[in-house]
Amino acid sequence: PVELAARLCRDRGRVVDIGKCRLDLPWNAYYEKELDVRFSRSYGPGRYDPEYELEGRDYPIGYVRWTERRNLACFLDLLARGSVDVEPLVSHIADFDDAVETYRSLKDGELKAVAVLFRYPEQAGEAAAPVVAVPAVAVPTASRKPSPVRAARTPVRLAFVGAGNYATSMLLPHLARRDGVELATVVTTTALSAANAQRKFGFAGATTDLDSVLGDKSIDAVFVVTRHSSHAELTRRALLAGKSVFVEKPLALTEDELAGVLAAVEESGNDRLQVGFNRRFAPLLQEARKQFGARTGPASLRYLVNAGRLQHGSWYLRQGTEGSRFAGEGGHFIDTASWLLEADPVSVYPVATSGNEDLQVVLRYPDGSTATISYVTTGAPGFPKETLDLLADGKVLRLDDFVRASVHGPRKWISSRLPKARDKGQSAQLAAFVKAVRTGGPMPVPMESLVATTAATLAVRAGLAGGAPVTLAGAR
Repeated sequence: PVELAARLCRDRGRVVDIGKCRLDLPWNAYYEKELDVRFSRSYGPGRYDPEYELEGRDYPIGYVRWTERRNLACFLDLLARGSVDVEPLVSHIADFDDAVETYRSLKDGELKAVAVLFRYPEQAGEAAAPVVAVPAVAVPTASRKPSPVRAARTPVRLAFVGAGNYATSMLLPHLARRDGVELATVVTTTALSAANAQRKFGFAGATTDLDSVLGDKSIDAVFVVTRHSSHAELTRRALLAGKSVFVEKPLALTEDELAGVLAAVEESGNDRLQVGFNRRFAPLLQEARKQFGARTGPASLRYLVNAGRLQHGSWYLRQGTEGSRFAGEGGHFIDTASWLLEADPVSVYPVATSGNEDLQVVLRYPDGSTATISYVTTGAPGFPKETLDLLADGKVLRLDDFVRASVHGPRKWISSRLPKARDKGQSAQLAAFVKAVRTGGPMPVPMESLVATTAATLAVRAGLAGGAPVTLAGAR
């Protein structure tokens, strides 16, 4: 084709290369006619220009007549008027189910074709927007055994299932020095890790036998602090054993797992469950909410989570077994938003960038309030991890990474900068849980709220798959 083009061209003519191919130009033929070789960029001006293609900044027609968009529009117009006939080019039509065989035939030369069309199966109808059911919490009060009220001097005996980084850095240091608490047993999959936790935090016993712990009637509460994929099953077993349960988020990774936990609640009559949504217990955020005061109209909430990149090899990357990062961590932020807005969400609309690493999750609430959670991994490492703004009734509440908070409105309030490490509420949450176990009083967070938050977190996956808002059916 390169040599043919030189013979066909007039003197000082133009040869245009369309597509990507190797050009081995015959120098004499092109030199004698002084031919001009040009390259055609696909689609025309605007291609590969992010301001044109992504931001929609068009080129003035007086300067650039045929842009990428105008080229496409013109071609479609010619097709519509029948001025361009592409039917003779189509030499074969195949069902999409036969795509692999069609490509093989083309590769082997069995199928001689200029253009091949694939015929897709007809859609039965437009898909309805996805719906995720929020399971009702059914506890048979008649058969439920009330939690015993412990004597004031009797310690609450705790068992830990799992002793990984979070348990040993964020939970056990608070419990080990708390009066009225006895660290009875630690259970891990290997004897060595159990022995290490026993030695460091003063557990009375260490074992790899979970059944022996669940069968120990002297154990008052079980902490489930293991990998995400085991949370629901371990929680279910502990509830059936009649224990109060503190499980780190997430409570469940699938709707079936969540239903299994609630089936255990219904079967046992034991609803003594707390999920580690600690941010609502943070003293700084609690004070800011108090300073903001009562709300009369709908609110807008923005929660930016600068999550950052994970280190290579992190088990959080095992999405096939441990769920996505948002499935594991997103409940924190949904719970905080729902606590501030004093309701559970009724719909979830997630939008993700390529690869689902950066998420925008819009939650809608019964009174018309909305919360937008921006969960991003591509921000600057030095920027604060969590910033929150709540706007309603002419007031603004702002939280700066649990270091400082402020309220702007008729009265302005600004907290002093915390002199110590950020307090995200772990200590206060543990104190509330231990108190509930000791007194037999209600758990720190209602069961209905835990279920609604978990269902909303799970709905993010359904929304990404369906590309539409997800209705939380039966949300309370």
